[in-house]
Amino acid sequence: MFSKAIICPLNNLLYNSQSSNLALHGTHPYYQHAIINLPQMLGPAFVLLLLRPRWTFALASAISGLIFLSMFPHQEARFLLPAIPLFLSSLRIPAKFGKLFLIIWIAFNAVLAILMGIFHQGGVIPAQIFLGTQADVTTAFWWKTYSPPTWLLGMRNENMTTVDLMGLNSNLLVERLCSLDESSKGLKVLVAPRSAIFLDRFLTLDQREKQTMQLEKIWSTSMHLNLDDMDFGDDGVFPTVARVFGRRGLVIRKIDCGNGSA
Repeated sequence: MFSKAIICPLNNLLYNSQSSNLALHGTHPYYQHAIINLPQMLGPAFVLLLLRPRWTFALASAISGLIFLSMFPHQEARFLLPAIPLFLSSLRIPAKFGKLFLIIWIAFNAVLAILMGIFHQGGVIPAQIFLGTQADVTTAFWWKTYSPPTWLLGMRNENMTTVDLMGLNSNLLVERLCSLDESSKGLKVLVAPRSAIFLDRFLTLDQREKQTMQLEKIWSTSMHLNLDDMDFGDDGVFPTVARVFGRRGLVIRKIDCGNGSA
């Protein structure tokens, strides 16, 4: 028991305490959970939580969990899911505005159901289905997306290598994409959101002449939003929103590292 027991909270703490591990997933500012993720998940209830909280043991437990999770620089909204019922149970809905709050609450959840249920990372499955029909693709890199479900490739999964780069730092991306054996045959592709503006330098002809890697689009869909790429701390609020929503979509691009193979 003591030599083989796996203690999940301890593993979580040890894994997230190493910056090298977090670099694979992407990092966020320490206020991401409190200022961005929690309001996103609670919606109008967040206002009531600030103005009319019920100070209970449940609320104290939720706040302590929020503080603990905010200690790690990798912060996704889904990490807060266990605390959401605790926060909601600590609300005091004013009787005077109860019906109005209910209408706003229903509208908020309807909008978020469409946004998160259809558009957020919505291109991952169609892209994987497309790759399953491409007999010449031997390696598929995925960057800044959810982990691709390889079972959708069907029989192609036996002959295609899927590499999930997660939130790998952009400075390491080119090196990783071009690190395969130059003699390897077949087509290498990169699946990445259109909102990843770092890739633009490898797309235009005037810039590609100066780069060691070139990318050429072979498939795309506009039914994709990468809401995990909201870098407000680096780019600011409005530029980030304009980039993520204005450049929605997921694109599959052929990789050419200038070594004669693509």
